[in-house]
Amino acid sequence: MKEKTIDVPKNLYFEETIDFVNSFASIRKKRNYVFDFKKTLRIDPFSLLFVSQELKIFKNNNPLSTFHARNFLHLTYPGHMGFFKSFGLDFGKEPGEAKGSETYSPIQVLNVQDIKKSARDLLVNPGVVLDKYAESISNILTQNKSELITNVLRYSMREILRNIVEHSQSEKFSFCAQYLPSKGKVTFAVLDNGIGLKKSLSDNPKLTLKSDLDALLWGLKPGVSGKVYPGQKKKPKGEWANSGYGLYMTSNICKKGGSFFISSGNKGILLTDKKQREFELETHGTAVYLDIDLKSIYELDKMLKELGENIPKNVFLQPSKSTMDKNTKSIKD
Repeated sequence: MKEKTIDVPKNLYFEETIDFVNSFASIRKKRNYVFDFKKTLRIDPFSLLFVSQELKIFKNNNPLSTFHARNFLHLTYPGHMGFFKSFGLDFGKEPGEAKGSETYSPIQVLNVQDIKKSARDLLVNPGVVLDKYAESISNILTQNKSELITNVLRYSMREILRNIVEHSQSEKFSFCAQYLPSKGKVTFAVLDNGIGLKKSLSDNPKLTLKSDLDALLWGLKPGVSGKVYPGQKKKPKGEWANSGYGLYMTSNICKKGGSFFISSGNKGILLTDKKQREFELETHGTAVYLDIDLKSIYELDKMLKELGENIPKNVFLQPSKSTMDKNTKSIKD
């Protein structure tokens, strides 16, 4: 069997990662594929999730091929985060094995049915189960520099995770976060393997979705949901009704102090304060990537108050306390 070496880039940072995955994702030839990490030095949270998922899919799409990796022993931090074992390489820790800290959250893979079962056992909404993850993520993303931003991001993270559990039809999803003190930045990524945003929002008869790009643009608007819409006869009620503000709030926070990226289907959108860029990539599910500049955290306080004028007052209500209490190694399948 012929050997095909695929050189992994020096920096697996967002755009380099998209180009890298696009370069091999469509290959359908019977070969021995060797991923060489010799030049690789850094991998961001988005790349930890996206590359590991795409490597697994690449293997599944080429069942007659073999897969190996080499020159990866120097990448101890990605190994600690669970990157290698998440796609079948026996190096480093399993996803979720590392304890994490106030400055990072390693790759965690959550089973949707397990979350739903926990919620049923406690007689609560899945959002209650997910809130502890949202709290941990928001603390990392703000480094506790602003109580207002921390609370809003906790809400936003919980809504993003809850949307995955309730609407994506995904079996599982993964996320990780990292604080980079040398750059004064925090990053967070979450990735599911569900039906995608276009199909999820298609339940809303008020939306016309001709493409994945349409779905992304609509999904970023305030109050847009596949389950709640104007004129609905039986609209969900109560503190856990799907408000459709999670992506809207998160994207606006990131635009003012960094960047926000979301992809679903064959399209991705990157938002910053000055521009919007579109990307071609095949996302098997939906991916969200946040990059926040902590230097702008206090300016965000002011921005949030301005955004709040267009947000229903009950959006950020927390659940009641009583509710909350209740060298060359084989890559294996």
